[in-house]
Amino acid sequence: MGRILGEVTIRMNSKRIKAKKGTTLNPGGVRRTKHPKPGGGIWGTSRESIGGSISVIIAADEDVDVIEINKVEDATLTWEGDNGLEYMMTSASAMEPFTVSDSGEIVGTFEGDAAEKI
Repeated sequence: MGRILGEVTIRMNSKRIKAKKGTTLNPGGVRRTKHPKPGGGIWGTSRESIGGSISVIIAADEDVDVIEINKVEDATLTWEGDNGLEYMMTSASAMEPFTVSDSGEIVGTFEGDAAEKI
């Protein structure tokens, strides 16, 4: 029987962060754009490389500072699934400032280079 992903560990520069359920990985890759002909049909398709992103929900514990998270630049993030799959994203920084709420969560997205399987 297969091992289906159920839990993920996220590390930033080798240090585990207190990620909660709901974290998502977009590994990046290639965006394809179709170029239509006048009157119908397609001339062809162009390709554009895009980076990856990791959207994360972090437990707002006393030792987790949203301001410090927002200062992160050029980090290496790893996504370690309990199904045995692991991915690494380099050159990661906060896409926009992370936010903290009274529900005890710090929420935001890191973007960086396209993720690689490790």
